[in-house]
Amino acid sequence: MDKLHEALNLYWNSKSFRPLQKEVISNYLMAKDTVVLMPTGGGKSICYQLPALLSDGLTLVISPLISLMQDQVDQLNQRGIKSMFFESNRGENDIDRQFENARNGGFKLIYSSPERLVNRSFLEQLKNLNIVGIAVDEAHCVSEWGHDFRPSFMAIKNLREVFPKVAFMALTATATPEVLEDIKGGLGLEHPQVFRNSFERSNIHYRVGHVEDKMGEIKKILSDPKESVIIYCRSRSKTELMSQQLKRWGYKASYYHGGLEGSLKKQRLVDWKAETTPIMVATSAFGMGIDKSNVRKVIHLMMPESMEAYYQETGRAGRDGIDSTAILLVHPSDKTRLNHQFLSHLPNSSFIKRFFEKLTTTLNIAYGEGAGEEFKVNLKDFCDRYNFHPKKTLECLKILDREGVLELQQAYETQTYVKIVSSASVASQRAENVDDAARILQFLMRNYQEVFRKEKKINLGQIVDLVGISFEEILKKLEGLKKENIVDFQHYNTDLKLYWKVPREDQYTLNPFLKRIKAHHQQKADKIGFMIDYAFDNSECKRNKILRYFGEKKSDLCKQCSARSCRKEETVDLDLPSEIKILLQRDPLNAYQIGIQIGVSNEFIVIALQEMIEENIIGLNELNQFYLK
Repeated sequence: MDKLHEALNLYWNSKSFRPLQKEVISNYLMAKDTVVLMPTGGGKSICYQLPALLSDGLTLVISPLISLMQDQVDQLNQRGIKSMFFESNRGENDIDRQFENARNGGFKLIYSSPERLVNRSFLEQLKNLNIVGIAVDEAHCVSEWGHDFRPSFMAIKNLREVFPKVAFMALTATATPEVLEDIKGGLGLEHPQVFRNSFERSNIHYRVGHVEDKMGEIKKILSDPKESVIIYCRSRSKTELMSQQLKRWGYKASYYHGGLEGSLKKQRLVDWKAETTPIMVATSAFGMGIDKSNVRKVIHLMMPESMEAYYQETGRAGRDGIDSTAILLVHPSDKTRLNHQFLSHLPNSSFIKRFFEKLTTTLNIAYGEGAGEEFKVNLKDFCDRYNFHPKKTLECLKILDREGVLELQQAYETQTYVKIVSSASVASQRAENVDDAARILQFLMRNYQEVFRKEKKINLGQIVDLVGISFEEILKKLEGLKKENIVDFQHYNTDLKLYWKVPREDQYTLNPFLKRIKAHHQQKADKIGFMIDYAFDNSECKRNKILRYFGEKKSDLCKQCSARSCRKEETVDLDLPSEIKILLQRDPLNAYQIGIQIGVSNEFIVIALQEMIEENIIGLNELNQFYLK
């Protein structure tokens, strides 16, 4: 057994490489610049982690997110591969300590954010490390054409001056041809060898369902209650409501979003992986560390904002190579909703300047200060104070995150303190009622023995699981018990965590990227336009449409997706727009009612309705009924 396979077996408990992994590693070990394009789940990380093990020195890994670095370092250390990352620092002494640790700690991999590479002092300290390899994760971030452009990635070129003879490896899961060229030039790669796995996932069958009743369709799709499934929703509240409905139908389901406490997130991930709750209803926050191999279905209730995001999320299905399905459910109103959700709240330059002023004031960040500090913010409280729209405010934070001013984490932290202020007999009598408030009271009396004598910090997550209602409803019930003079409680929460990366310098912080805002907004609109086309154009093979987006051309058809070109389809001889107009002359109707009266399958009806909306023949009211204009 050669050294590569020995290391693979010892540290990753695997006897064979995935496609292209060995070729990539062999090329890189010859000190050649390397570009790696592999789909989600293709095993990119091992391409630089394994060479690091076999090298006499350190491999520097550049990664855009602190949370991602932390996750990878934790996983490597669990495998017995000593790794570290440069944490947010409070001053020169702190970063000196971290460099001392890097020099003498026996590490194989060290991780850093790209923002540090503009600091000449940091680069000088890097010179004193025995760096023998440099890997750039999420390399598409260097490209303005990419879906997650981060200007700080342009500073990675500075490493070439410091380490002119060290080979670079750039890795990404989502790169169009334009992005690939930007990666080569933007990172200063020298005659790189490009290793590109096809973006095709041949075992994933792509389906788009045009439906009136998405919940009803979900019930039909979930034919096997033991199957491992991810259902993606656009909002936190939707995940909770969907999970509750699935439980009422008898399914073992749970929900996951950025608003959950850290311990609850970990437990729900453990339960999902152990098949205790095989169905996970989640927002896009359910991403990092999701390496379960037997996910059979990934269902989207609403279109993501880009094909890159959709490809990554659907790529969590079928990692074991067994046939799996990616299902996107759409309604004619989704086009308007998508545009409203992602485009109507994009901030202009003047709003960003005003927002930045209010944010730094709220956080008490003085001019020239802030770098390396962590702040916690409650989005609702901040927006209420300045009368800002939450979506526009969150978009501003995402722009500052993308531009390297700060790192945004949606980390919900809550502290709830409760004390029973009534007598024990009154509380016991109230707990005998058959309502949710009584069940909450029973839980408090059984699990917090001192709750009658002093305020106790309680775990809302446990009550959620016990009672089966949302956090918001639990707080309402506690408020009701407070009005009944049964309990007294205080609830504090933050839902955003900000890692500030650069000193506050107002116009010097903002001006470099404000001129790019308009172009980025147009790029976002183009990406949404492609997703709408993917959802509503039913003629082109879905697999081929996805591959075409990423620069691959296929002449054959997959014969497995929902496009008309890939399946034998019933034909409709009726002039559907004329039939629909006749029906709507009498009363507004929803898509299901129209389909029943005409006698045609719902999919044909929904597509016809969408075309009529675009031609301004019909409209959609607040009851999701179509009316003739």
